[in-house]
Amino acid sequence: MKKKIVITGATGFTGLHACQYFVDKGYEVIGISRSSFSISKVHAETCDLLNKASISEILNKHKPNFCLHLAGVNSVPHSWEDPISTIEANVLGTLYLLEAIRSSVPSCRTVIVTSALSGKDHPYGVSKQLQQNLVMDWTHLFDLQVMVAKPCNLIGPGTSPGFVSFLAKRIIHRENTGDVSAINISHLGNKREFLDVRDAISAYEVLLKKGHHNKTYEIGSGKMTTLLEIADIFQTFTKEKLTLLETAASPEKSPNVMDSKLLQELHWQKKYPLEISIQQTLTFYRSIR
Repeated sequence: MKKKIVITGATGFTGLHACQYFVDKGYEVIGISRSSFSISKVHAETCDLLNKASISEILNKHKPNFCLHLAGVNSVPHSWEDPISTIEANVLGTLYLLEAIRSSVPSCRTVIVTSALSGKDHPYGVSKQLQQNLVMDWTHLFDLQVMVAKPCNLIGPGTSPGFVSFLAKRIIHRENTGDVSAINISHLGNKREFLDVRDAISAYEVLLKKGHHNKTYEIGSGKMTTLLEIADIFQTFTKEKLTLLETAASPEKSPNVMDSKLLQELHWQKKYPLEISIQQTLTFYRSIR
C-alpha cells in the first residue's frame, strides 16, 4: 500500500516541486492550497489553514502517514505591509495544523518548514521564530512526531520571489526587448547561502523517514555566495551584457552558514551544483516568456 503524504502550500514554488517529487517516489500525495488547483496524480484539497474545521476534516479523511508543511506567508515586504496576517498565517495556521494532526493522526510524521530568516529583524522573521518555538513546545507537550526544517535561500526552476529568479527575469526582459538599462542591486558584496529546491525536498523526505522528533534541522549548501558571483554565473548563460547598479553604500552583515551536520548524519547530501540551478532557472523563465 502506498504511503500517504499531505503537502500544504502545494501550489507554491517549493510545493509544486514537492508534489512532483513525492508522486515520482510512489507516494499517494494529497496537496492542500487555499485556491482550487489541479496537479497530475495529486489529490487536490482546497483549504485555508486558518479554518480549523476544514483542515481537521481533510486529515481525518485521508489519515496520512506523513505531512510536509510549506504553507504560509513567505515575504518580508508583505510582512511590513500586513504584519498581523503574516503572524496569523505562519503561527496560527501551523497551530491549527498541529492540532488537527494531534486529534486525527497523532502518529503522522511531520516536517514543519520555517526559515533561515527567523529572528527579530522584520515581522516575517518574528513570525517564523514564533512558529518554530510553537512547534517545539507543542511537540514536547503532546508527544507528536514533528520536526522543524530550517532551509537557506532555495533556488531552481519555477516561479519564486528570490534574487536568482529576479535576475533571471531581468535577463529575459533584456533578451526580449534589448533594454540595456542598469539592474539595481542592493550591494554586490552581499552574501547569501543558496540551495536547489530539489535538494531541500530530498532533505525533507530524509527527515520524514529518519528524523528525530522535536529537533530542528538546518539545511544548506555549506557555502556563502556573493550577489556578484551569482551575476557572473548568469553572465555565462546569456549574450546580454549585464550592467549592475548598487543601491547601498556598503554590504549587509553576512549571515551564518547553515549547519547541516544533523541532517548529514542521516546520510543526506546535496546533488545540484549552483551553476546548474541557475542555468535551469534561466531556462525555465525562457520557456514561459
